[in-house]
Amino acid sequence: MSWYVYKKEMLDALRDRKTILLTILIPILFNLALVFFMDRVFLAENEETYQVAVSESMDGQIVDWLGELESVEVVKDGSPLSLMEDAKAQLAIETDSSFTEKLANHENPSITIYGDPASKKASEAMDLVMGHFELKRQETITGSLVNSEVDPSLLEPFTVVQETISGEDGMSLYMIAIFSQLILVLGVIMGELSIANDLFAGEKERKTMEALIMTPVNRFHIIIGKWLAISSLGIISGIFSLLTFVLGVNYFTEKMAEALNINENLFFFVTSLGTGLIFFALLVGSLLMIFSLMANTMKEGQNYMAPLTSVAMVPYFLLIGLSPNELTAQYFLIPFMNIFALIKQLIYGIYDVQSVLYVLGSSALFVGISFAIAYTMFQKSKWVLGKS
Repeated sequence: MSWYVYKKEMLDALRDRKTILLTILIPILFNLALVFFMDRVFLAENEETYQVAVSESMDGQIVDWLGELESVEVVKDGSPLSLMEDAKAQLAIETDSSFTEKLANHENPSITIYGDPASKKASEAMDLVMGHFELKRQETITGSLVNSEVDPSLLEPFTVVQETISGEDGMSLYMIAIFSQLILVLGVIMGELSIANDLFAGEKERKTMEALIMTPVNRFHIIIGKWLAISSLGIISGIFSLLTFVLGVNYFTEKMAEALNINENLFFFVTSLGTGLIFFALLVGSLLMIFSLMANTMKEGQNYMAPLTSVAMVPYFLLIGLSPNELTAQYFLIPFMNIFALIKQLIYGIYDVQSVLYVLGSSALFVGISFAIAYTMFQKSKWVLGKS
């Protein structure tokens, strides 16, 4: 009997164009747009040009140093600070008018750089100019030591080399992991919200729930059919999101496809993540049933369900600062957090069967607990019929 209830609820849901729109079309378009946005904006190698304002009487040495930077445009003005405050320059530089002379006489002239830390572009310009000036400072020190017949290597007894274990694609993978988690998890949740609200709170509001439970069909079969209908739409939305993401990255992007590089392990990537999304959809479906049973109207149900999206994002922000190598077993055992951890691990090319099993096992456990709560509520008239 559960099959007939499931089939009836699915047919009713798919007859509604809004369900198809929210479950399939919007996730596909949203995912493709997000993939293109990441590849063309976040991962694009755009050459920025920074305007640096200096006074018209600026020492020629400073102007020459700034001119060595291809991405810096020197703007001379009578009031460099005013030019920066009017957003016509990212930085303003002031220094002694006799900078070169004082430098030659070892009088320690100063350079003052003004910038707005609230501006990303100004911060980038500040790092660039400060780094270049530091290089010039080291060159000046080396030249002075050579002139004094002192070995410059005495000031540099050892060298520190900084390398990253993620290679050149580290930042690209970081951005892909951030966006892919949003695409896949929200795809599942958004696919289930509307139908979950309608199948319980909606039927109570329309007064059709009473007629349904008066039929000879056992309540267990009714709730199983409804739960599978809710979960199926989440699964469809999640799988479409996954396929759209994989195909979009592999066939419509360059930098993301090169960084992700999942072709050799495509089967494990898709099957592991797809299975994880299925269990996640089953868990979300059982939780949404509980909220929908608590509500007497669809509006009330929306009020109960809306916080779920916000709560679901808490693990996302907790994991955003962790590398995949820092993900221990506990992250794959906590509901909601486990799907985010699994996505991040797979994006970084770590294919661990044990982690996948942890996710599936813990998800199955919490699905059983939440479904048992929903079924217990469904057996009681005050949750099924609502306020009479």
